Amino acid sequence: MFSNALPEDVLYILKTLNQAGYEAYIVGGCVRDSLLHTQPKDWDITTSAKPEETKRLFSHTFDTGIQHGTVTVVLNHVNYEVTTYRIEGDYTDCRRPSSVSFTKILQEDLLRRDFTMNAIAYHPEEGYQDFFHGMEDIRSKTIRGVGEPALRFQEDALRMLRCVRFAAQLGFTVETETYNALCENKELIQKISVERIHDELQKLWLCVHEEKMPLLWESGLLAQIDPLLSERLMQGETAFLAYLGKTPKNPILRWTIILQDYTVQEARIFLKKFKFDNDSQKQICLLLENLKEELPTEGYPLRALGGKLGVDTVRQLITLQEILRPTSSFSRTAQCLDKILADGDCLTLKQLTVDGQMLMELGVPKGKELGSLLAVLLDLVQRDPQWNQREFLLEKAKELV
Repeated sequence: MFSNALPEDVLYILKTLNQAGYEAYIVGGCVRDSLLHTQPKDWDITTSAKPEETKRLFSHTFDTGIQHGTVTVVLNHVNYEVTTYRIEGDYTDCRRPSSVSFTKILQEDLLRRDFTMNAIAYHPEEGYQDFFHGMEDIRSKTIRGVGEPALRFQEDALRMLRCVRFAAQLGFTVETETYNALCENKELIQKISVERIHDELQKLWLCVHEEKMPLLWESGLLAQIDPLLSERLMQGETAFLAYLGKTPKNPILRWTIILQDYTVQEARIFLKKFKFDNDSQKQICLLLENLKEELPTEGYPLRALGGKLGVDTVRQLITLQEILRPTSSFSRTAQCLDKILADGDCLTLKQLTVDGQMLMELGVPKGKELGSLLAVLLDLVQRDPQWNQREFLLEKAKELV
């Protein structure tokens, strides 16, 4: 039984297509999620209508992947992808079909999909269209490739990573033929862009079934992606999985756990290779650089550290130390930091009661000398927060000048 009522907009799209003489079903992940009693993130629709026919039926559409049959219908500021039943040609790059042709047969469209659990279509009046026994596989918690699994992976090599990710996301078991096909075709993952691999790995690390993650390196797939990471995770598998299970679902924290045995230089190379954005690279490297350092538990050194790294980074280090070094003094650090913040102590130049303009009015030249003086004054109030008073700091600046 369908566990979620279809949104009114989805019903409207189905009804509009049906009244115009076309077949239409919701399909893919939204059907799978509903069968698993999970709220779908989006709703995809497959139809016998060709793209231009779909566009004529709705007032607000735009072309998403028109050459592949996909039109986005906009209703009440929400986007719904509507795709024509299609048959795909050969995949010459293991990622995209060389050609697409439209069909009027739903089963031919579902045959091109990755796994049986994602190849189920549903209509509120007709029920499920499940040609490949996906509902049975969902009940048995099995991931199975549609038709010949090897062909599905050869068509799109990213599906191998998605296979592992779905196992860790849902707690499902990969069926033997599908797993063997993954192992036999693992080298094809090298044809996939690092950006796509990065996105899938990040989704994987955020999954809740850590016990399924070893599929990634046991299959040899990770060694094709990054041999060093594969080696490190295999060596420390038990501890790594335990640590990851205790880590909040924050990408920065989880990547730091994954790269914990990397030097900062090794991490920079890895992060650059997989096209992490600059902020993420900086944040992960900052955490790794300070990960094994004992955190201060007293006012001045903790204020100085907070000023240098930022309060959020210090809190992340406390979280990581609680996971990786539970016998450390992280709790005392957390208590001290809470008091510092509650008292409103000055940690950064922005919190100083004097600024560069005030010091220049005293005759301090702009540049290195000004920066050095501000640093001295900041250190002074980090040592004793009571001195963060404008008159006192200006007098102190005069003395130092």
